[in-house]
Amino acid sequence: MFVTESNTNQKKTPMKKILFSIVASLLLIGQAQAQLNKNTCKFLGNITTRGQIQPNVGGLKYEALWDQLTCENESKWGSIVNCKVSSAQEGVQKWNWKSSDAHYNWCKQNGVLFKFHCLLWTSQWPSCLANCSASELKQQVEYWMDAVAIKYPDLAVLDVVNEAIRGHAEGTENGHSCADFKKLLSQALGNSTNPYDYKWIAEAFKMARKRFPKAVLIYNDYNTFTWQKNDFVDLVSSLVQQGAPIDAYGHQSHDLDDYYKNNQITNFGNTLKEIHNSITQKAGKELQCYITEFDISQGDENTYETIMKNTFKPMWEADFVSGITIWGFVNGATWRDNTGLVTSSGADRSGMKWLKQYMASDEAKNAKAKFCGKSASGPRLSVSASESIIELGKSVTISAEMEGANDITYSVGGTQIGTGSKVEWTPNEAGDFKVEVSAKANGETVTSSVTIKVVEVGPYGGTAAVIPGKIEAENYDNGFAGKAFNDLSDGNVCDDFTNFYRSDDVDIKEIKDGSVVLGHCQKGEWMNYTVNVESDGEYDVVLRVGTGNSDGGKMTVAIGNVTKELSIDKTGEWGTFADVEVGKMKLTKGEQVMKLSIDKDWIDVDWISFKKDPSSVADFANNNVITVLPNPASSKIEILGAGDEFKAEFISLAGSVVKTSNVKVVSLEDVASGVYMLRITTPNETVVKKLVVKK
Repeated sequence: MFVTESNTNQKKTPMKKILFSIVASLLLIGQAQAQLNKNTCKFLGNITTRGQIQPNVGGLKYEALWDQLTCENESKWGSIVNCKVSSAQEGVQKWNWKSSDAHYNWCKQNGVLFKFHCLLWTSQWPSCLANCSASELKQQVEYWMDAVAIKYPDLAVLDVVNEAIRGHAEGTENGHSCADFKKLLSQALGNSTNPYDYKWIAEAFKMARKRFPKAVLIYNDYNTFTWQKNDFVDLVSSLVQQGAPIDAYGHQSHDLDDYYKNNQITNFGNTLKEIHNSITQKAGKELQCYITEFDISQGDENTYETIMKNTFKPMWEADFVSGITIWGFVNGATWRDNTGLVTSSGADRSGMKWLKQYMASDEAKNAKAKFCGKSASGPRLSVSASESIIELGKSVTISAEMEGANDITYSVGGTQIGTGSKVEWTPNEAGDFKVEVSAKANGETVTSSVTIKVVEVGPYGGTAAVIPGKIEAENYDNGFAGKAFNDLSDGNVCDDFTNFYRSDDVDIKEIKDGSVVLGHCQKGEWMNYTVNVESDGEYDVVLRVGTGNSDGGKMTVAIGNVTKELSIDKTGEWGTFADVEVGKMKLTKGEQVMKLSIDKDWIDVDWISFKKDPSSVADFANNNVITVLPNPASSKIEILGAGDEFKAEFISLAGSVVKTSNVKVVSLEDVASGVYMLRITTPNETVVKKLVVKK
């Protein structure tokens, strides 16, 4: 670019100046060749240092290393806005744009992508807005966004909102409460007194889209890999569900040291992908990912390099990551100690040496990108679904929008399912389905996708639990959150029993007597069970539960229109269970749904039993009368203590019945090695035993 400009200059130029220009151009070419990033789509950027473009370090200029720049502070709301105004034009004239302008213009002149950081943040916000009313603050926000659009009309990438998770950016700023200001922003933009419903953020994105129709709009936050991973997933997916035109989410990535301390560093790539998949599933739409503020605070060079290798590489090679911005360049001139890539004298630290080697590799050069971070603008195809998880047999509506699009098609597995701005699709089998969407505009074809999870809903094992009988709490219905259960913590993890017995979010564990139970149940959680009441009548109901709370716990049992609330006294130390009488429930014959609801933290639930005639029904608390031998088994098992009339069902960990038998000695010839739940149903009770088959 520079050589071409100098060669087309028509003015008469002294020979010395010509020679100097040629030399300078050759130097620039040499620097460009030294640039770390040679990937055609992903960018590798850095930030300003103490308000400036970092001068020559180690013989290389900034643009010779990085192809993207973010202002560390110079473009933040609080750095520019210094007074209230009555129009955007007044803001353009009065506000402090000098440093932001300088870096924006430098990027344009040097072919470096400029990322704007950031429009709204409840830290480093303009203290001149502290005493605004909600309506006045909304007007000032509109002037601010309008002014940014006037100053920088061609922004390609920008952080719309920064750090809004509960507890983030809620300290004090110039003597003013940031938490109070967050509430005021919520009232101003979202008309809500609760900033954690995120209505104000959704509105901020809608406002930004009007002003920046072609920019990639990002939500940015920290602690997203460790302490507040679930909060981050919930916030981002909530914005999509509220109709916010969000294109991407940003991991600040300042918490990589914590990840290392927790000995999870080698699994980092799995966590990165897990978060992306969770957002895609909950949002019903795939978003881009940006690594926005990557740094590692380590003085020990070996540790520094170890963390760099195990985090940067999986980030760069993830196809959903569009670019990485490193937060600091020179040690001693960064926000956190020991995060610089080079020493103050320009010598490469261990992480920088590794980074240079890696970026020169074919792996780095050829890393795939679903979206080109370097261009980060142009026609965009926005795809959304009415629901991200649906019940088998139900329909989902998938919509697509793109400016100027004249041909939008939808397909699943290569088969077209519809065309136009929206399509209604009814899957005929369960599973995860990727709906591919393509659109054409101005001769260009753009693609996107959305993943729909289709779940078969119904009784665990395929058969309704029988009443009278005992129902194991862990055998809640097959389905998904909101349909079969509600769980307040992501992942089936309880006392280190990760994905034990089932893989839903409901927490399940094994206790000392070998029983499988629901653990750590919290207020607001519930589970549904499809039951079949064999005859009308009154039933005595007993729950086997445990709680170590000094003030006990509370639960509700509901079947049809019959509801029983019960208080549970402390059963002893944690892990101690007791039989608690629910009382009598008058039930109607037929198949219906039982709902167990948790009304007070923390309760463990083992089973619930129903007896119609206490004098003729076996003791439901005795789960050891029926025995299965041997266990583990290889060729056959013998069922003892079940009587002459019973049914034994082998249930896989996926919830499918793989074998049924009604004889005492059961051959395992047709049962594969694995762990099964053996459900044994007699006229008086239902007992579930864990069976291990080893061949």
